[in-house]
Amino acid sequence: MIEVLNVVDGDSINILKGLRGATLRRIFGVSLDSHLRSADVSIETDRGTITLWGDIDDLNDWEGDDGQYSVFHICLGIPDLYPNLGAAAIRKADHNSYYFHAGDCITDFKIHRETVRKVVAGKVEWSYTTDIAIALELTNGVLAVSKSSLNQEMLIISFADSFEELDIPPTGGFWFHWNAMDTAFQRSAEWMDREALIGTGGV
Repeated sequence: MIEVLNVVDGDSINILKGLRGATLRRIFGVSLDSHLRSADVSIETDRGTITLWGDIDDLNDWEGDDGQYSVFHICLGIPDLYPNLGAAAIRKADHNSYYFHAGDCITDFKIHRETVRKVVAGKVEWSYTTDIAIALELTNGVLAVSKSSLNQEMLIISFADSFEELDIPPTGGFWFHWNAMDTAFQRSAEWMDREALIGTGGV
């Protein structure tokens, strides 16, 4: 059986840990629109800014096809994701600012981890595990950044009054359109808290 792991790394976990106790100021992004969809989102706090962005990787084409897989990146500061825009990127990012829950303290974080398994004639042929959402727990709500699909770089930003009310729908993926005899795709997901992520090294 082939097992593929596409999750945020230990450095990213440490960046998220560093947000605990910080005060949220705003979210913004070069391509962030009024529907809170974007390939990039920066989270500004009183301790500085982190940026999350979606990317596409073939992950060595482990299926034997030309598959594309959505990848989460997290870094400190604001990376130059749009070098062709230059100074215009900074102006666009400042214009696309939203202040939901500004002033809230970031108390913790969780990651929503999803696994898809391909089952052929009753046997698991491969399993693919990936992180599909990162949620920041706030003093008065929850902020989540989710993948829109298993194979697209677009991210969706959402808010909820409480963690229990946060709705992370299953991500779409090209596998689920297959219709082959004796082949099924199983999906499972779980929220992983900080202790669990640290216990596994974040990988």
